[in-house]
Amino acid sequence: MLICLFKLEDIGPALVELVVDQNVEFDETIIEKFRFSGSITYSLVFQGMIHLEDMSTELYGPFPFAFSSGFVQYAFSFIAEDKTVKDKRMKKKTLGLVLMLVPEMVSKIDDFREELAKILLYKFHKINRINQVNKEFLGDIIQSYNKVLTDILSSKQASLLSEQLMEFIEKKPVPSKKKKLIDIAIIYTKDYTSLIKNYYASFLSSLPYQETAYEESQAVVKTKNYSFNFRRDDKVDEKFLSSQKALIFIIDVGSRSYKTAYSILSNLKSKPKIALVVSLPEDIEKASHQYAKFFTGLEGYISGLPFFSSSFTSNYEFKSKMLEAVFWTITPI
Repeated sequence: MLICLFKLEDIGPALVELVVDQNVEFDETIIEKFRFSGSITYSLVFQGMIHLEDMSTELYGPFPFAFSSGFVQYAFSFIAEDKTVKDKRMKKKTLGLVLMLVPEMVSKIDDFREELAKILLYKFHKINRINQVNKEFLGDIIQSYNKVLTDILSSKQASLLSEQLMEFIEKKPVPSKKKKLIDIAIIYTKDYTSLIKNYYASFLSSLPYQETAYEESQAVVKTKNYSFNFRRDDKVDEKFLSSQKALIFIIDVGSRSYKTAYSILSNLKSKPKIALVVSLPEDIEKASHQYAKFFTGLEGYISGLPFFSSSFTSNYEFKSKMLEAVFWTITPI
């Protein structure tokens, strides 16, 4: 396991610690990958939080890891005292996030997520100050993870998985020419405008962006490698679609306001990755019927396209599913 610790600073989340259980010198390219991944996660986990009381200690994931196949990531949010915080609204507290990288095989083991949650909740229940979450503390979490691994796998299997992680960390990057930005579209209905405003604001406070712009029906946040393009569905045209490598639709099947999404998909001239984050009613029977009706109509438009779908009924699920969708779209097929 590799662990990254992020905490909120005046200019947004900062990567504070990067820890593994072996003596490794991290290449700057590796550090930058985790800084970006952590920033995306931070912006989505803490999106829409107005009061410190809104903050909950949660384990999120697993999510795809955008920079190497064979790995997934988990995120654990917490709050702790931090006297260095200058923002008076934070009341001398900081929002912390622990990002953990593990081999994908591990995440598929029965009860692994539950065991990981137990480790984190136990370790953090006595944490009051952010400086208590240091390399030694994070290393102790890794040791507990290793013990769980050897309990559920053979020592040989556990060793091979550890070697797989170290190979990724120590792999030297291949020099490459400057690449064109990868365009990711986040398409939403008018009803989700306020939600998107919060997302746009959270991206600005978390991502190391290089350029940004905002209008009532559209916005953009450009980083070193990606351009996240927020666009209301009635403002999506063929020119906009032509450059997008992935489309993330936020759909409310309860309101049946998804005919515009069908229309957008029917006019595609390219073959982008398609991700859907679908809001469902809490009534299971009603949700099942509406979900089935939506996908029956959808099937003709997404045939042959790389496709991801998730659904949510609560705020916690929405954050989690959006994280899955975003990381899936930026992960190579």
